[in-house]
Amino acid sequence: MRKILPTDDGKLVLADVPRPELRDDEVEIKVSAIGVNYADVKIRFGYYSDTSRRTPEMGCEVSGVVSRTGRDAHRFAVGEKVFAVSHWGGGYAEYVVVPEYAAFRLPVFLSFEQGAAFPVIAQTAYHLVHTVARIERGETVLIHAAAGGVGTMLVQLCALQGATVIALSSRDTKLERVKRLGATFTLNTSEPIVERVQKITHGEGVSAIFDGNGGAFFPHNFEMLALRGRIMLFGNTAGEIPPLNPYQLVYSSHQLLGFSMRAITATPERYHAAYQWILQRLESGDVKIEIGHRLNLKDAEEAHRLLTSRENYGKIVLLT
Repeated sequence: MRKILPTDDGKLVLADVPRPELRDDEVEIKVSAIGVNYADVKIRFGYYSDTSRRTPEMGCEVSGVVSRTGRDAHRFAVGEKVFAVSHWGGGYAEYVVVPEYAAFRLPVFLSFEQGAAFPVIAQTAYHLVHTVARIERGETVLIHAAAGGVGTMLVQLCALQGATVIALSSRDTKLERVKRLGATFTLNTSEPIVERVQKITHGEGVSAIFDGNGGAFFPHNFEMLALRGRIMLFGNTAGEIPPLNPYQLVYSSHQLLGFSMRAITATPERYHAAYQWILQRLESGDVKIEIGHRLNLKDAEEAHRLLTSRENYGKIVLLT
């Protein structure tokens, strides 16, 4: 089979490799589509390497058809359409094996492309909005990188909750599309963001900030936060965050909340319940999956370039 592998000098190449070994509790999927995530870029460059344990591979999010089942895997028949998210990845390939519990039947109202595009961004956004931030009607929220995969989903879920949404992005063309998803205000990151947010909120600040960027701008989030406001930090795609003094949270009763999907996958009942909620909204049309780029598997290098240069809108999907 064909699989994308990183070379020693960091490039991505399409190589011929054996099909993966199938364990008793796993299913093999003939991959049709792969969701591209920033975690793939980190994996590519060794961010998650740990010699004491198994190292994850690129491609945790796939859709396709069940091609083999392990001896103890009985939930799916060969030929069934599924989507899957596996912590260990390996999905940048024509075939991948995942634990049976990590696979779900693909609803008839979703295509393979949509099935590969929504799981990670939808689960992340759902739990940021409902589990961590607990957004309520009437609150004002600020969303960094609102035109990205998670960002486009956050805009929609916050709007569904009845929140006023301020969306940030680096390109006006992206902001026009985000506006149609439910953003009340849109700001280009080239603008003086802190001043603009204070003006929009009449000096009160926002109730919640969703930040998957981190980086040098991160401390400025506190300048835009209302009394008792909270910041949800779920990534550092813009780089490391400068040191913070925890005591600065005290005076305005601010909260800084970290989030990773690993905390959710460790509690399967939350994971499954979120899927049910998300799929219902997708079927009803209340929520849309924004796929901005469809590329062939061999073009994984270009997919990563789009992601790291912030040229992408919504989700990037690789097709086999």
